[in-house]
Amino acid sequence: MTVLLNVVLPVFLVAGVTALAHDRLHFDVQTLSRAVFYLFAPALVFDSLTNSDVGGAELGQIAAVLILATAILWLLGTLAARLLRLEGPSQAAFLNAILLMNAGNFGLSVNLFAFGQPGLARASLFFTVSAVLSASLGVYISAAGRASARTALKEVASVPMVYAAAIGLLLNLTGWQMPGPLVKSIHLLGQASVPVMLSVLGAKLAITLRTGVRAVNLPALGVVTVTRLAIAPALACGLAALLGLDGLARDVTIVESAMPAAVMTTILATEYDADSSFAALAVLVTTLASLLSLTLLLNLLT
Repeated sequence: MTVLLNVVLPVFLVAGVTALAHDRLHFDVQTLSRAVFYLFAPALVFDSLTNSDVGGAELGQIAAVLILATAILWLLGTLAARLLRLEGPSQAAFLNAILLMNAGNFGLSVNLFAFGQPGLARASLFFTVSAVLSASLGVYISAAGRASARTALKEVASVPMVYAAAIGLLLNLTGWQMPGPLVKSIHLLGQASVPVMLSVLGAKLAITLRTGVRAVNLPALGVVTVTRLAIAPALACGLAALLGLDGLARDVTIVESAMPAAVMTTILATEYDADSSFAALAVLVTTLASLLSLTLLLNLLT
């Protein structure tokens, strides 16, 4: 009940209020999503990396588990998309819903509640790596849904989140300090990321529910839900054992891997003209289902 009241319910309240407001105010969803993608999210990634005090070796293990799990899920997702006969924008939204988890606003909150500040510190590292994957692989998949591979790679090179992560990691490793006003400004920009992400999600859900749900999406939604909430954490558990990741870092990595589809899935689908309706539904369905799956998983780990 505490997880429901303190973690899940606030997420739905923000998205729900925005969905209701969108019917009257008609937000420009494209502008909101671009503000997140090009400004707020890069600031959040940069701020998380520069302020992390977790050792480099542990970061490497967490990153290795996430990257290997993503590669395996990409392969499984591609095979599933072929069986479901998904192509172009629909396949792009489907793959991103499987590969990109809500490691930020949802994952950070759950890990803080379950494991305290030490868990939050490791979850922030996981989130940073996942954000870089969103800005690289996620962008590539989204852009490739309507363009050539070469064009998609050019899109990846233009994403500021990749550079924010690289510079943030460099500052973390070298111990260089930025001027105080600049640090505070970046932190403030990063804090805007989560509420605006949820606002985009709420507006997209309002549009999706108004236009209706296509029956052809239901099998794909089922595959996304099972893969994201059950197969992904099981895969992370096996890879953690294989790579020697244990203790709190292992538990945090498994919990983060069990998160529902990322709000960034909707952001990317909106930005790159993929199937944003399916993306919004995938986020909604997996988030609702994660209340049960995360409760069971946390009971096993704690």
